[in-house]
Amino acid sequence: MLRSMGIEHIKTVQEMPPEILERVLGKNGIVLWKKANGIDHSEVIPFHDRQSISSSLTFERDTIDVTRLKEILTTMSEKLCYYLRMGNKLTGCVTVTVRYSDFDTRTRQERVAYTSCDHLLIETTLDLFEKLYDRRVLCRLVGVRFSHLVEGGHQIDLFDDSEAMIRLYQAMDKIRNKYGQDAVQRAVAMDKTGIGHFSNPFNGEPNMVPAHRRL
Repeated sequence: MLRSMGIEHIKTVQEMPPEILERVLGKNGIVLWKKANGIDHSEVIPFHDRQSISSSLTFERDTIDVTRLKEILTTMSEKLCYYLRMGNKLTGCVTVTVRYSDFDTRTRQERVAYTSCDHLLIETTLDLFEKLYDRRVLCRLVGVRFSHLVEGGHQIDLFDDSEAMIRLYQAMDKIRNKYGQDAVQRAVAMDKTGIGHFSNPFNGEPNMVPAHRRL
């Protein structure tokens, strides 16, 4: 359309009267003219460097099923690890939260060597839960948070990591990127699609505060 009007450069649009573009393109003509002249009245959203990522779940019915609680925490941790790797981030601290049916809320955290590996962070998450869930009463909410985030990819541990393990993570993430987050997951997460899902947490936008997810 613009070429048919003899317009091949942005400079030409900048120098044209906006009324002409509006006459030819309607409201889009004004939008085009404003963009060409660097005019934008939309709100400026400052870049937000996220310091932590988390996932929590409030149950529709309080539960005391410890196996189920561990499976849900495993699913959350696995998803959060994936987000860390996609954002080229590592976490240095894991926090687990448990809220009982009487709204007594308890948290426990542990510093860890910087990592984004599922098998390491899931183990820490479950260990914290074991230490934290000691009342053996109905549970209303569980959550996990990874904080003390830093830039960087996983550093291979010569004693604990193998080349096969690193390649496995790379292959799994490649499949998830192409087919979706739930394309590859642990067996315990097979019936928990949707838990721990949110948009890219490292896109520079401020943290969103969604309504409590219930199950």
